[in-house]
Amino acid sequence: MQIGPEVTDLATEFWDYSLNVYSHQPMQDQLLDWQNNAGANVNICLLCLWSGNQGRLLHRTDLARAEEGLAAWNRAVTRPLRELRQRLTVGWPVLPSAAHNTRQQILAAELEAEKTEQSILIAVLAPWTIEPNAAQARRTGFANLETYLGSATAAPAASMASIWVSE
Repeated sequence: MQIGPEVTDLATEFWDYSLNVYSHQPMQDQLLDWQNNAGANVNICLLCLWSGNQGRLLHRTDLARAEEGLAAWNRAVTRPLRELRQRLTVGWPVLPSAAHNTRQQILAAELEAEKTEQSILIAVLAPWTIEPNAAQARRTGFANLETYLGSATAAPAASMASIWVSE
């Protein structure tokens, strides 16, 4: 997998979109619920929405390639950083102020790992044909989520529709 300038540009666009969407608490809560309770990858959920904005309908095979492309990185880097950060949150109640700086540094590393995941997703699913259609973007994004989450959650599109934010 080659990560060239075209991938980097799209990955930056995807990252900026993701930060905006994730900054809205109801969206963050829903995405984390899917991660914690349905085993979903937040970056793939965000990819589903962002791809819809790009006019790209993701198929099951696309999502399988995305999951496969992320598996090793997520297992070796992203997930262990997340688990370590979470352990510092709850596992050291007597050291909250002392552990804060360490936790923040781990969070920064975790965010970089998440950003790398997004670059991997863009590279794995290349080439990207950008055909934005504002009227269909939301519907396509929800359809992508339905394909990814399937029966793992109750009506993903309905859940997202109730908390949807404009970019």
